[in-house]
Amino acid sequence: MAFLKSTQKQKDHFPVLVSELLSLFSKESPPKQILDCTFGRGGHSLAFLKKFPKSQITALDCDYQAVQYGLSLNEARKGKIKLINKNFHHFARFCKRTEIYDLIVMDLGTSSPQLDDPDRGFSFYQDGPLDMRMDQRQKLKAKDIINTWSKKALIELFQSYGEIRNPHKVVSALVEQRQRKKFETTRELSQWIQKFYPRKVKHKSHPATAWFLALRIQVNQELEGLNKGLSDCLPLLKNQAYLSVISFHSLEDRIVKRTFKKFIAEGKGRLWNKKVIRPGFEERKQNPRSRSAKMRVYQKTI
Repeated sequence: MAFLKSTQKQKDHFPVLVSELLSLFSKESPPKQILDCTFGRGGHSLAFLKKFPKSQITALDCDYQAVQYGLSLNEARKGKIKLINKNFHHFARFCKRTEIYDLIVMDLGTSSPQLDDPDRGFSFYQDGPLDMRMDQRQKLKAKDIINTWSKKALIELFQSYGEIRNPHKVVSALVEQRQRKKFETTRELSQWIQKFYPRKVKHKSHPATAWFLALRIQVNQELEGLNKGLSDCLPLLKNQAYLSVISFHSLEDRIVKRTFKKFIAEGKGRLWNKKVIRPGFEERKQNPRSRSAKMRVYQKTI
């Protein structure tokens, strides 16, 4: 049933910065092999196949529902998209070293179907279990962190990954409350945060936003995986090929920026774009979730 709900919401999923990605290639020099590290609902992969029908896509996703959706596509049945139910964090461990790509794409964060499905527990706008696992084969859930981590560990988590200056009051109240009743749902947690960390400025994001983000990052080991994944991708690029990363918050973007600078300092390539690429007005209007997106593109030149 969860898979059905996700596929029904495909029409609401908008891939970010598609035209900017497509502009990396021309009809005269189309990409032959593309690695889509975060398939989601296939927006970027399908856009490339539409413009460059001779391209071959290898698509990864640790989310089983995303892979099942991809396998239902005509492009997958025709062999144009090869779906692999793996996290790109670990791709270098099992890929063939002879596999090299003209483009590697990472669209980080959660997809719209994940956010819109309350059973996945990513969003506080709908009530659901405190889960937040992208890969549902793993054991650790958000509720395990909230209900078992020490006060000190929770404060460090929300300060580091949520970039919350002073989480002490909320965490103290949370630790006291969980001794009486453990937190089980997204609504319970978001209402508790809102009670002790109210929104002080109108039109700002929901007060639980940064707290949920920190939990999601920790549950899925997103920053550690990104650090490793970026380095592992470099040997998989052809000469003159591109590594494109779309991030949605500052912690991710800092890692990408720092890693690309390291590659350049080692003489391994250059930045395709000197400044970070952001969605234009029309894209932000059509897809408000794109407003925080930033894309950086590195080109390998050795």
